[in-house]
Amino acid sequence: MCREADEFPAFFTPRADDALFIDCGANIGVTMLECKVRWPHAKIICFEPDPFAFASLQRNVDVNDLPGVRCIEAAVSDCDGQATFYGDLAPTADGRGNSLNAGWAERPGSTSRTVACRRLSPLIADQQIDFLKLDIEGSEQAVLQEIAHQLPQIHAIYVEVHETPATLAENSVDAITQQLTAAGFTVDAQQRDYEFALPPHLAQWQATARPTQTQLLCWR
Repeated sequence: MCREADEFPAFFTPRADDALFIDCGANIGVTMLECKVRWPHAKIICFEPDPFAFASLQRNVDVNDLPGVRCIEAAVSDCDGQATFYGDLAPTADGRGNSLNAGWAERPGSTSRTVACRRLSPLIADQQIDFLKLDIEGSEQAVLQEIAHQLPQIHAIYVEVHETPATLAENSVDAITQQLTAAGFTVDAQQRDYEFALPPHLAQWQATARPTQTQLLCWR
């Protein structure tokens, strides 16, 4: 994401200085910080379930004294409550791929813990959302279905779709693209196939699970 900062989000221009962003899968806040540099008056709601990443996210907001940023320690899902969160969970861990989706996140050496889950629909309510980012490691389709009736209120979306052959029935680029196109978005798909996308210790998992990541840039 840092490598792509010069282009992010090239397909989006906010309607006003106080644009409303929702960042799902905020991690330590790279997207949040980039948005606040570009649009200092933007209001941003960040979701991050990994407790260690969340601590860094909140610290980045605090030490930079950023107004208008709200951080919520929860996974975005299609239901409220609690769920099992899988992945590399430790203060110095590589958290890429941590997910509610066991088919995506259960890997050699992974662990799990219970985290809070939140639906987006009550948060969105009747608000106009300028930009929604979904980078939630395999739960993108479920969340978009949960807010299907509110998609007309959203002006631009970035979705990173995480697929494996075993999880296509519940999370696929084709299904998500069809839903967003039907909701009036223009959708540009870009494959993420970078040599630095995964660390070396996940090479065996990559060969077995055959994961793919596709970026969907969606605008009206």
